[in-house]
Amino acid sequence: MKAYKLLSVLGLAIWMSACDNKQSLQEYYVENQENKEFVAIDVPASLLTNSEVLDVNQKKTLETIKKINVLAIPEKAANKEKIETEKSNITEILKDEKYQLLMRFGGGESRVEVYFTGAEEAVDEIIVFGFDDHKGMGIARVLGDDMNPSDIISMVKSFKEGDINIDGLSQITQMFGDTIK
Repeated sequence: MKAYKLLSVLGLAIWMSACDNKQSLQEYYVENQENKEFVAIDVPASLLTNSEVLDVNQKKTLETIKKINVLAIPEKAANKEKIETEKSNITEILKDEKYQLLMRFGGGESRVEVYFTGAEEAVDEIIVFGFDDHKGMGIARVLGDDMNPSDIISMVKSFKEGDINIDGLSQITQMFGDTIK
């Protein structure tokens, strides 16, 4: 009888701890990827660039990236309220302690925040959340294994400076406008 009570209490404790109402970014993405108000794009790392133009360090960095998930809402006159609601939803999700702020830039009408999960020297996910009052909002999840944030940032700078051609992703980067420099 004591064992039954102990198992019941243990089961109840496990069930209650599993009933966390906080939504994860993965759940948010899955929930909204079929929503017609959103643009959802999944890009495997192999499509990011022609690996033949990368130097050894850039190739090593690219190999740590598995894929990129992008979820965005382009600005339209009829969806400004929806964008504000979704910005609030994402901001609430990113308050979870597992999402660590790496950097934040922009201001006024546009802003970009970069978060990561995992250890600083072995990042599993990089999250780029951005919005622009005239272009919309979006969130990108860069998924990989043991990514190094500084190497990823260096690679992104090479993309922006034109050292690496990413024509296949030009529409995605345009959604974030000129807020990433």
